[in-house]
Amino acid sequence: MDVRNAQVEPTVEHGGTCLTYFMFPKESVRAETMGSYLEYVAEFELKPGAELEPHCHDSDEFYYLLQGEAVVQVSDEQKLLRPGDLVHIPREVPHSIWPAREGESFRALSFAVSFMGENAGAVPCDLPPARVKASVD
Repeated sequence: MDVRNAQVEPTVEHGGTCLTYFMFPKESVRAETMGSYLEYVAEFELKPGAELEPHCHDSDEFYYLLQGEAVVQVSDEQKLLRPGDLVHIPREVPHSIWPAREGESFRALSFAVSFMGENAGAVPCDLPPARVKASVD
């Protein structure tokens, strides 16, 4: 599973006026996303005890954790996400996310580049058993 954060060396841009912390360097996902469109950009929140319905879709989706902690499962791998973590969910891969701790919630920014036709959407699916489980300490 591909989880990144902005704890990287900055790139100086725009005549030295801007420090950019690339989680995905420019052009690094061109081949994988060529022919797609920006499906959406949104913030979402899962309340305590909720779990996002496991689903898949023909989109490259990204979750950027803003507040709280969450466990994300992509295929058979789970990871603990903390604020500042960005997870990439590849096309057609079953996934879900839920609060890491009982009684707590989280908030995340989500965006996707899609290859779906008009009026297509996510399809509910089963997550495979977790081969790698998140450690919530």
